[in-house]
Amino acid sequence: MLRRLLPALAVASLVALPAIGADLPDRPVRILVPYAPGGTSDIVARVLAEAASAHLPRGAVVENKAGAGGNIGAAEVARGPTDGTLLLQCAFGPCGANPALYANPGYDLLNDFAPVILTGAVRNVMAVRRELPARNVTEFLALARSQSGGVSFGSSGVGASNHLGPELLRAVTGIEMVHVPYRGSGPAITDLVAGRIDVFFDNLPSILPHLRAGTVRALAAVSAERLAELPDVPTFAEQGVQGMAIDSWFGFMAPARTPPAAIAALNAAFNQALSDPRVRSRMAELAVAPLGGTPEAMGTHVRAEVARWADVVRRQGIRAE
Repeated sequence: MLRRLLPALAVASLVALPAIGADLPDRPVRILVPYAPGGTSDIVARVLAEAASAHLPRGAVVENKAGAGGNIGAAEVARGPTDGTLLLQCAFGPCGANPALYANPGYDLLNDFAPVILTGAVRNVMAVRRELPARNVTEFLALARSQSGGVSFGSSGVGASNHLGPELLRAVTGIEMVHVPYRGSGPAITDLVAGRIDVFFDNLPSILPHLRAGTVRALAAVSAERLAELPDVPTFAEQGVQGMAIDSWFGFMAPARTPPAAIAALNAAFNQALSDPRVRSRMAELAVAPLGGTPEAMGTHVRAEVARWADVVRRQGIRAE
């Protein structure tokens, strides 16, 4: 989906911007990140808040409210002011998979929010323990089918992208794998390096140092195209498995009923921030691909993500509660 959107996003970022900030109240814009400080989602939000502040009446500030896979923060924004001064930092969980994973996440994603802008995406990699006797996806699938108990895969928790990625692979190939959930990516990587789990689908920034050190191996880029940082690692599609392009993406949404003029002003401010060379350089350091574009493009992407992961959750019988 993101690959199909990129040409439109690029064109949208070049169109004339409206009078930035003219339709917003004379108060700071609060960006609520529904995760703890320090992660990629939090850092990206802070980089963009700082860069966009020059284009907003009173700048932008970032707050963190973690819990329930992002649901607590998302629910707070859904009930918040609708004047353009409150935004949710969207990500894979609260704005993609959670509506299907949780019986009552505390909000109705498609009715309680208005899309503002897609900001960036992190690519993912299928990594395996160094001694796993499979050198490509074909060999891995054969290995998984040959083992009665299945191979094991780690995740940073139920419903995370590194959980649903392997579940999607199970759904499209019919293989069995045993899910081993952890409290975060760090412990999962530790056990992958130690050989205690077989597979981990991880964001590129956190797994890349281990791949370069040779303590784990990459079998596939979980993306539509090969990754610049790992040019010798083929995609799933190149290895005969379709439908396995998964990005961990970010964006901003406002409460529903936020006036269209305020949405347009916010969109213009953040598109301006994303065009700043300093922002793009910082995002490159984080291995985050900058996006941008229109609210409509983000709405299209969010609806596609919700439908995609609802299907996976249903087919695999996954529940977060």
